[in-house]
Amino acid sequence: MYLIHFFYIRTLSDITIMKQLTNVILLPLLLLSSGLFAQLDVNNISLEVGYGYNGAIGPYNKNYNSNFSGMNHFDVGIRYMFTEKLGAKVFYKLDHFVNDPGGELGVTYMTVGASGVYNVGKELGLGYLTRDKLGLNAHIDGGVAFAHLIGQNKYEKVGVIGFGIAPMYKISNKFAVQADFTYNYSLKQHYGFDGILLNENYDPEPGSFYNFSVGLIYYIGENKYHSDWY
Repeated sequence: MYLIHFFYIRTLSDITIMKQLTNVILLPLLLLSSGLFAQLDVNNISLEVGYGYNGAIGPYNKNYNSNFSGMNHFDVGIRYMFTEKLGAKVFYKLDHFVNDPGGELGVTYMTVGASGVYNVGKELGLGYLTRDKLGLNAHIDGGVAFAHLIGQNKYEKVGVIGFGIAPMYKISNKFAVQADFTYNYSLKQHYGFDGILLNENYDPEPGSFYNFSVGLIYYIGENKYHSDWY
């Protein structure tokens, strides 16, 4: 029953939030890309994985001898570039916030969502300056985090908006290394990152956390170049 309760979208507001996030992130990209960019003989799909550090900014009880941070972030996603500069990405992120030492308090966020991607490196001419070795993407994320309270049989859904930058270094026509820093803002959460109820009235509060990861990009397609480096 708890799993059913966990994954079931119970209210109209949840659906409304997801529709708004989709409209804000994906719809403008589709409109902008339509008719603006002729089809080039390049690849435009990439598979991306990352691992790294995350940290809770708040809320959580500051009396704990912990800032609920550590090497507890993992992400995987698929990115599609509509043009040389504009793209979209769907992703899954796993963030584990736990007290250290101890490991008995905290929360795990399993986030699914979508991103709007803008190739800032193309705008700045980084490819030209570095002979197609360095690139830079900026992204805006929207998604839902399924939060599991550590040591408790309790769950909740949290809407999350993120803003990030991702420098890239090209290894070959098929692979690149990527570093990503993302600031995340949680719209409403009833429990802090320590897994403790924020108030007795069950009133939600906003929160925030960040993650820094390093990972690998694999470019999918039969063409020689990906649009990141074209």
